[in-house]
Amino acid sequence: MHRSYTARLVTVALALIGFGLDVKSAIAQQLYTFNATYDVFSTSKPITPDVSVTTISGQSIDAPYDLTKVSGLTYSQVNFAIGEFRFNTDAATFSLQGLPAGEVVLFGNGSNKLFGTNNATGIIDFLSSKGTATNIFTITSGEGLFFGAVGTLRLREVYQISLDPNIPTTGKSKVSGTIQVFSQTVKEPSTTTASALIGMMGGFWLRRQRNTHTSG
Repeated sequence: MHRSYTARLVTVALALIGFGLDVKSAIAQQLYTFNATYDVFSTSKPITPDVSVTTISGQSIDAPYDLTKVSGLTYSQVNFAIGEFRFNTDAATFSLQGLPAGEVVLFGNGSNKLFGTNNATGIIDFLSSKGTATNIFTITSGEGLFFGAVGTLRLREVYQISLDPNIPTTGKSKVSGTIQVFSQTVKEPSTTTASALIGMMGGFWLRRQRNTHTSG
């Protein structure tokens, strides 16, 4: 009888161990510093007298993490009276509705990719046909090494502006910032609950043993 009771006790204890494992997850943050210069090309197609849809392409020889290429679609608006211009991947910024959302992608030959939106402001010198701009690239997602990435990259850009729709505008874009990637990690399991229950069961077993010997 004692063996049968002990066997049942061990079986229940093992079940409690499995039940009592408190596996906790945590969020780990990995930071990636990013600095690169891209040669960029853009062409624009007018939508309204002052707003255009702009396609972007480019490449870099010093971009890390194999993010050596850039492509995207954005919207631009030029105030010809004062020479100011804006870029934004959201057409609603320019009071245009029903147009597809733009996006800018950094990628390479492998699986690493960064997806994001852009918001740029700049000024044009019409005498030299040069433009300068500051741009914020807000990371919305990623792939490969940057799965689940967030963060902000800042761009300083200089353009040689083409007014001929058949000749792309060219420029250089210096990019810097930090990419944040959050991932789940699993901590060591905690058996506090199971250990307490097993201790209680051990006490019950000892009392049963004493009662058995006393009654015997």
